[in-house]
Amino acid sequence: MRYKTSCLSAAILMAVGGAHLAQADEQLVIDACGSCHAETETGLSRIDGQRKSPEGWMMTVVRMQQSHGMYLDPEDRRAIVQYLADTQGLAPAETDGFRWALEREPNVIEAVAEPLGSMCTRCHTEARVGLQRRTPEEWLLHVDFHVGNYPTIEYQALGRDREWYKIAKEEIAPYLAETYPLQTADWDSWQGAEKAAVAGDWVVLTDLPDAGEVYGTLSVTGDASPYEVSGDLITADGSSLPVSGTMNLYTGYEWRATLDIGGDTYRQVLAVSEDGGMLDGRQFLREMDSLGGRLLGVRADADDVILGTVPSAVPAGDAVVQVVGAGLDDLSSDATVAANAHGAALTLATEGNGTVGFAAGDATGEIAHYASLDSIVVEPAFTIARVGGGAETGPAVFPAHFRAIGMWNGADGVAGTDDDIRIGRVDASWSVDNLHEHAAHMKDAQYAGQMGDGGIFMPAVAGPNGERPFSTNNAGELTVQANAMGQSADATLIVTVQRFIDPPLR
Repeated sequence: MRYKTSCLSAAILMAVGGAHLAQADEQLVIDACGSCHAETETGLSRIDGQRKSPEGWMMTVVRMQQSHGMYLDPEDRRAIVQYLADTQGLAPAETDGFRWALEREPNVIEAVAEPLGSMCTRCHTEARVGLQRRTPEEWLLHVDFHVGNYPTIEYQALGRDREWYKIAKEEIAPYLAETYPLQTADWDSWQGAEKAAVAGDWVVLTDLPDAGEVYGTLSVTGDASPYEVSGDLITADGSSLPVSGTMNLYTGYEWRATLDIGGDTYRQVLAVSEDGGMLDGRQFLREMDSLGGRLLGVRADADDVILGTVPSAVPAGDAVVQVVGAGLDDLSSDATVAANAHGAALTLATEGNGTVGFAAGDATGEIAHYASLDSIVVEPAFTIARVGGGAETGPAVFPAHFRAIGMWNGADGVAGTDDDIRIGRVDASWSVDNLHEHAAHMKDAQYAGQMGDGGIFMPAVAGPNGERPFSTNNAGELTVQANAMGQSADATLIVTVQRFIDPPLR
C-alpha cells in the first residue's frame, strides 16, 4: 500500500527537505499509520481530510501513541510530523490572527463571537480551531470525537442548557467546514511557491527576561531539518551571550528551535517571510513560556533593513545605541555613525527631551532621549500568573513579566489620549498591592508571590496554605505598580491555580 503524494507535494518536499527524505517519511507514515487508517484515493483515511500546524500534527500523533498504543521512537515521530506538516500544513496566510497561540503569547484575550463562544471556546481557544483545516466530513467526525472522548461535554456549563450535540452537528460543523475548508486558494498558492533556503546568517532583535533588550546574529547551517543554530546575543551593556542549538523548519516557513542562550534553554516559534528574507515570532524560556519576547530577524546580507534599536530609548546625555538591521553601511544620522556586523552604532550626546533620527535608503527610524516623562504605562495592562511547584511532580510556576513604557503628551497636552508619544522602555521600580477590599482581607499581596526588580512577578508555591483563611491556596488578585521618574502606573494581575493539562495548542 502506498500513500499517494502528488508531484506538486513532492516538489515542495524537495525544497524543504530533499526528495530522498520525503520518500522515507512517506513510507514511515504508511508503516506507522496504515494498520488503522485505510488506503483511499487521496492517501490514508482520516489523515487525508485534514491540514494542521506542526503543533497540531504533533498533538495528533502523540494522541495516537497515548490512546491507541502506537509505538514510535522520538526520531520517527519527528519525521512523521515533519512530513505531515510539509504536505498537509497551513499556508502563511492561513495562520494570520492565530499565531499568538503557536507562540504561546500569554497576554492575548480572545473576543469570540457566538456560536463558537459557548460551543467551543469554553474549553480551548478559538485559535486552536482556526489552526486546522478539514473536509465537511471530518468536521462532523470531529464533533463525534469530542463526545466520544469527553462524554460529559453535553452536561457541563454552556452545554446542558442547550441541545449541544444537535447544534454541534447541524450548525457548528457546517460553519467550520465553510470557514476552515480543506481546499483553499492560499494553500494551493503556497504549495506552488518556491521555498527559500533558510541556512545562512540572520541579524536578530529580541528581549530576554533577565537581560532585557538584546541583538545579535544567528547562523543556520544544514540542508534539512534539524538545522544547527549558533551565534551570540549582545545586551545593551555589551555583554555577550553564546547561542547554540537546533531548528526544524516545517511547511517551508515554520521555524521551531530549541536553543541554549547564555546557559538558559529557550524555544523559538517563528515564521520565515514568504520571500525568505525576514523572521518574526516569539522566543521564550522552555520551562516558563510566559517569560519571553518578540523576535525580529533579517538576513545579514539584506539591503537597508532596520529592525529597531538597543536600547529602545535612552536618558538624555551621552549614550551608545545599536541600530539593529542589515545593509546599514550607509546609515546617516545627526549622531556619529559606525557601521558594524549587526547594523550600525550611534554615539549620542543629547540634552532634554527629543529624538535622533537615522536613515539608510528607504529605511528610517528614530530613538528617543528623555530628561522627563509625562506619564508611563505598564504592559501588559492585564494578565495572569499561576502558582506551582510544591511537589515532586506537577506544573511549575507560571510567572508574569511587566514592562514600563515612557510616554510624552501629544499636541493636546493631556496624558492618556490617542496622540500620546511612545518613548520606549524605561527603568522602573515595581511593587504589588491588593486589587480590592476582599483581596486585602485575604492578604493576597502577602501570599500570592513576589515582584522582582525587573518587573517579573514570581508566584508563590501551590497547595493549601494553613496561614490563610480556610487554608486556601496562594491565589490572589493584585494591582501591579510601576514608578519611574516621578510617574506611576498600574496593571492588573490575577494569580490563579496551576495548569495541569498543557498541550502544545491551548
